[in-house]
Amino acid sequence: MASGPFAHVCLLVNDLDSAIANWTKILQVLDPQQLERPIVRYESFGGGEDAGLRWACFVADHGTEIQLMQPAPGTPLFERLQQRGEHVHHLCFTTADVPGALDELEAKGIKLPTKQLFYDEEEKWQKWGWASARSAHGVLIEIASPYETHDDGRWYPAGSAKT
Repeated sequence: MASGPFAHVCLLVNDLDSAIANWTKILQVLDPQQLERPIVRYESFGGGEDAGLRWACFVADHGTEIQLMQPAPGTPLFERLQQRGEHVHHLCFTTADVPGALDELEAKGIKLPTKQLFYDEEEKWQKWGWASARSAHGVLIEIASPYETHDDGRWYPAGSAKT
């Protein structure tokens, strides 16, 4: 699990396998501790119109994680990748009360692209929503349920028993 509320930085990539290989080399030099745990990886992840993306995360129990997403062809994220190229997709902060945090952000004048809560069919405990990049000066902000990584390379609710 990321060590604080600033959980991860997510990059939109063309080729997940290539991105994993390159980030492994980067982390070998700059943050080898992030390579001590198995990479969390899903070959088909996501919800809504962007379901089916390939996804991986370098685990950082000591700081912010690096997350990579390769969208499925024909999805809105794929179209965004084609238009903008590889880039930072979002920053993620975690909170135990995702709906409450979204309400509080909106009450403070932060734009939300939607009030909808999202979840993956396989990870229904994990809820997330979004604060607009317009309010965050260019980067989308994910607000998500706290999570932790187990040695099987999967995510679980924070505080769940180790596998």
